[in-house]
Amino acid sequence: MKRSFFKAGLIFIVSPIILSLSLVGAHAAKRLNAVVPDWTGGEITCEVAVLILEQELGYKVNQVEFPSGNGAWEAMVGGDFDMMCEHWPSYTEGDTTFIAEFGGDGTALNLGTSGIVGLSDYYVPKYFVDANPGFKGWEDLNDYKDQFATIESGDKGRLIGCPVPGWNCYDQIRLDMLNIDFVADELGSEAASLAEAQGAYKRGEPFLLYLWEPHWAFGAMELVAVGLPENKTCDTWTEADGYKDCGLGFWPATGWAEDHTFNSGRPDFWNDPENADAKKFMANMNLENIHQSTMLALINDTGRSVKDVVQEWKDNNETIWRAWLP
Repeated sequence: MKRSFFKAGLIFIVSPIILSLSLVGAHAAKRLNAVVPDWTGGEITCEVAVLILEQELGYKVNQVEFPSGNGAWEAMVGGDFDMMCEHWPSYTEGDTTFIAEFGGDGTALNLGTSGIVGLSDYYVPKYFVDANPGFKGWEDLNDYKDQFATIESGDKGRLIGCPVPGWNCYDQIRLDMLNIDFVADELGSEAASLAEAQGAYKRGEPFLLYLWEPHWAFGAMELVAVGLPENKTCDTWTEADGYKDCGLGFWPATGWAEDHTFNSGRPDFWNDPENADAKKFMANMNLENIHQSTMLALINDTGRSVKDVVQEWKDNNETIWRAWLP
């Protein structure tokens, strides 16, 4: 009897240990590394995905700050990251290099649309347009360049340009190709660019600003797009072709296309059957511009964190995000 009792006790003790180890293994299989986008809107989109993956699908997501650009794509393809959020096709060059459906080698995966539709242009404050009725659009910028000049730009106008090199905006090349006598000033971050523009806005000074929609700045400042030339792709404007331009009328001597943004991932991770439900969720995700714009305004107006505001959005919009679950 004693021997039987010992065996029963041993089984009773060991079973929870085995169960615990199996749970640890399952938990480890549900860890993923995600890149935090380096602009607030993209950070919101990614945080929506992260909270749902963690709170509804049982993942532990490690969020990593990494500059946008080809380096981030290469790091993900190399296994450092499992997911990146809200790519804008006009800006990213990794899609045509790494994603098969865009002509790449298949070492990265398109996880589906994020839902956000992006628009980009150069903008001037409305008070500048009101004070200068002869100004109709980008073709007139040179006639007013003195109003946009700074000590640093000399006799040229100044563009508060795309803040991050990895966004591949090609501002100075665009200005030069279109014969716009302005200097593109790259300030290093979204926050620095917007602080510069808001300072000028408060002083009532003219400025030319690169910006995109959706963005909280349109609620804080009245801005008018200059209407850059309609986008047309240049097939030789690639790293492989040495960025050979196609002349006027083609990118980058144009504006940006309307961007239907998407999320990407590492195939080895997302094609694993263990992650099938998460992959379906990412394919179904559809965060609309109005959702992101509302959160952007709240973050800007209150100073609350992205995580806090996105959690509040999730708590109050269950009927929206629950439809994305598998």
